[in-house]
Amino acid sequence: MASVVPYLFERLALPKPWAGHRLPELFPALAADFPPGTGESIELADLPGASPPVRSGAERGRTLRQLLAGQRQAILGTQSGSLLDFPLALKFIDTAQPLSIQVHPQDAFDPGGRLVSRGKTEGWLILDAAPGAVIYQGLKPGLDRGHFERALKAGMPQETMNAREVQRGDWLLNPAGMIHALGGGLALLEIQQNCGVTLRFFDWPELGRQARELQVEDAFKACDFTLRPAEAVRASRDEGVQTLQAPEFARFCGDQSSCSGDARCIGSPFGVQSLRLSRAARHVKEWPGFTVFTCLEGACELIVHGQGEIHTNELRPADTLLVPALFNDFEVYPRPGVWLVESYAL
Repeated sequence: MASVVPYLFERLALPKPWAGHRLPELFPALAADFPPGTGESIELADLPGASPPVRSGAERGRTLRQLLAGQRQAILGTQSGSLLDFPLALKFIDTAQPLSIQVHPQDAFDPGGRLVSRGKTEGWLILDAAPGAVIYQGLKPGLDRGHFERALKAGMPQETMNAREVQRGDWLLNPAGMIHALGGGLALLEIQQNCGVTLRFFDWPELGRQARELQVEDAFKACDFTLRPAEAVRASRDEGVQTLQAPEFARFCGDQSSCSGDARCIGSPFGVQSLRLSRAARHVKEWPGFTVFTCLEGACELIVHGQGEIHTNELRPADTLLVPALFNDFEVYPRPGVWLVESYAL
């Protein structure tokens, strides 16, 4: 078996009927990676049919699932016995038109509290937004499921939803069970639980796109109409490390007064940090598992240390690097400056 090292993956560009054109403009050196019609670019995932292979090195061509088969403990660390599979997926999304109004399932547990199927909480970091671009999350204040059902039957469900105008640098968390839709005119980095289940209520038939299957009955079962979105966090342009998402950041119980505060009530099963660096910096992680670095601007040399191992990695715009759990000490050497996003599972 090859030694454990940080891994860069090939990206998997997927055509979508709502695709935009902003990713090639954000990452011009990689325009060929985002051919016309690309709506999603999967950077890291362990999903059937959507698991990019390792880009280079001794493990080149192997998927994340294949890596875990031989390196599970080294990659996941102390979480290796409790996780069903790799817990996160990262992708770039580029929209010219709105996505379907949809919902994702919540985590499911057995009677003993053990996770048996993963839901899909996700977060979005806005990289570019047309003037007035919005993300729909939850219902407007004072409205409930009945209002939404009537609007859905009338073909105007968006009229009941909370439209949040966004701009570059905004971070929004979307908990599993919350009704939502990405609007048009956006490019963003999505960090999500590693789950491929999407349940659609509505897909904007007035836009003339090819009809896609709706799962209205199952979507209603999965949706918690009492959920309200947390406030957006703006990524700072100042030097340093900023927490965009922490596990204790927000709770999404429908009834706050009865929230037990256990793991099933926590809004985010992952953490996200923004690193803006123009000079060399050392960064020591505070969690036991793996770390994922995504480079959004600039470039850097990233040196990782752990258990006597040292590895040097070059990161350029749009690169996503998976650093196994055994590495916990990072040195960043920007050239000339760099914007990194660091994500990890909890």
